[in-house]
Amino acid sequence: MLRFAGTSFMQGLLGPGAWPRRPFAPRIQAALSYPCNCRAPAQSASHFRRAYSHSAPLKKSDSDAIPALNYGDIPYDAAAALDSDGRIPSMPYVPDTLPGTATEYNAHIVVHPYSRPRPQLSWPASIESVSPLMSELGSRCKQGSSLEGYGVSFSSGELGEQVGLPDLFPHWDNQTPKFMRPVPGHESVDEQFLLYVYLPPGRFATVGPLSLETLDEDKLLQDKIIDALASAKPQTAKRKPEDEAHIYVCTHGMRDCRCGVVGGALMRSLKETYDQENATSGNSLKSTKFFAISHVGGHKWAANALVYPHGDWYGNLREYDAALLLRAAQAPASSMHDLQDMRERMVHWSRWRGRLGLSADKQREHYDQWGPPLMQTAIIKPAVRVGKLGRSSVAASAARKPTSDALTASPTSHITVAEMSVPLRFRSYEGEWFNVKGTIGETLKDVAKRHNLPSIEATCGGECECATCHAYFAAPGDNVDAVGNLDTEPPTLIIGDLQDEENDMLDYAITRKPASRLTCQVKVTKELSEWMKKGGRIELPRF
Repeated sequence: MLRFAGTSFMQGLLGPGAWPRRPFAPRIQAALSYPCNCRAPAQSASHFRRAYSHSAPLKKSDSDAIPALNYGDIPYDAAAALDSDGRIPSMPYVPDTLPGTATEYNAHIVVHPYSRPRPQLSWPASIESVSPLMSELGSRCKQGSSLEGYGVSFSSGELGEQVGLPDLFPHWDNQTPKFMRPVPGHESVDEQFLLYVYLPPGRFATVGPLSLETLDEDKLLQDKIIDALASAKPQTAKRKPEDEAHIYVCTHGMRDCRCGVVGGALMRSLKETYDQENATSGNSLKSTKFFAISHVGGHKWAANALVYPHGDWYGNLREYDAALLLRAAQAPASSMHDLQDMRERMVHWSRWRGRLGLSADKQREHYDQWGPPLMQTAIIKPAVRVGKLGRSSVAASAARKPTSDALTASPTSHITVAEMSVPLRFRSYEGEWFNVKGTIGETLKDVAKRHNLPSIEATCGGECECATCHAYFAAPGDNVDAVGNLDTEPPTLIIGDLQDEENDMLDYAITRKPASRLTCQVKVTKELSEWMKKGGRIELPRF
C-alpha cells in the first residue's frame, strides 16, 4: 500500500518503480472499412454482449498478464486489446519510446456535460458527429482560428453515469459515422456544457455553462476564457484546501478498443486506490477527481492518462500504475515555492509522455534532465544531465533538430540533382497510366498536384485535415495492366507507418480500402520508386 507521509512516502518516492467548417456530408448508408476489428460496428445484439472474464485468481506463473474484468455490454469488440488468453497484456502494445509524444497544446479545453449525462459508452468514434458544440470548438482550435494553440477534448465529467436526470436532449448513437453532423437548427445546439480550461503552469478555470447558441453571447468565447484564466491562481507547493487534481483517463473504446479496455481497468484501479489510501490516511490526500476523456492521441500507448492542472501526460499505463499515478497527482501542480522539487520528483517518469505547453523537443529535453535513472533532490535549478554518450541534454536536443549543417550531412547529401529525381507510376480509375518524375523528399501529394493528376484535390493543403488526397498503394495483380490489389496493406517499410492522425482522416474517404493512404503523408523515396519498377503503383480513386 502506498503511503504519502513519513518514511513510507520517501521509500515510495525513491523506490523503483460558429458551425462545423466541413460541408455537411450526405447520410450515406454504406459499409465502411475499419483498420482494426475493435473499431468495426457491432453487427448484432450478441456482439454487444461479448464478455471477457476470468473467474480463477491470477497465478504466480501468470505474473506477466493482468486478468481482464467482465466488461458486460460494450458496443465494440475488445478482442484486439487482449492477449491470446483473453487478458490485458502487461507489456506495452508497441515498444516505442514515450517522452516527446504528448500532443503540443498551449492550453487544453476539456468539455464536460451540464444539461444531461453523456456516459462514455454513448460516445461514437468522433464526438463531433453528434455534438455541434464540439465540432465548432474543434474548428476554432485550428491554425489561424480564434483558439489556435488550444486542444479540445470531451469528458463524461461530474455527471458521469448519473441516472434520473431529465432527458432534455436526444441520446447519442455511438454508431454514428465520423463524417456525419447534426443538421443546422437541431435541438442539440441548445445543450449546455462546462469548459474546463487548463493552462501551464498549474492554472485551471471553468467557463460556462455554454451552448453552441451562447458561445459568444455578451463576449467572445476567447475573451471569456482569457478572463477566467486571468483570475485563476496557479496551484503551488503551499497547498490550499481548495486545491484539487483531475486525472483524465482515455476510455474511448469506440475510437479504439485498447483505450476502452485498458483505460477502463485503470480507471477502476485509480478509484479503488484513492479510496483505500484516504481511508487509511484520515482523508489527508489532495482532493482528486477521476474523469473519462475522449481520444487524446496515441491509441497504441493505451492506457493514456492526463494529470491536470499539472499538465503531465502518461501512456502505457496498467492497473498496477494506479498508485504511482495517484502519487504524481498529489505533487504540487507548479514549481512555485517548491524548494524540494516535489513537482518533478513525484512524476511517474517511466510512463511519462510529455507536458502541456512544451514542444516535443522540450519534452524530451525535460525528460533528459529529470527522468530515470536519476532523481534530483533539493536543487532550485536542475543540473544539466549527461546522457549515455556523454552529451548534455541540451546538446542531445539540438542534435535532434534539423539544421543546415545536419542537412548537408544527411544520407541524401551525396546524391546528385539527377539522382534526386526518380520515376513514379500512377494509374487512374479509368485505367490511364501516368509515368511522372518525383523529387526525393517531397510528398506524393505535391507530385500529383504538379503533374495535374486526377482525383487528388488536397483541399486542406496537406495539413492532414481532409481525405481529398486519398489514393491506394497497390501491389500488381495477375494482370499488371489492370487494377492492382487494393485488399492488401501497403509495405510500411517503403512508405512508412500509418499514424493515428492519418488513420482518423482516412475514415472520411468513402472508398477506403486496406491499401488506402493519404498522399500528403507519404514522401518520395528511392525505395518507393524501386517498388514501382517491380509493379507497384498508386491507384487513384474515382472520387
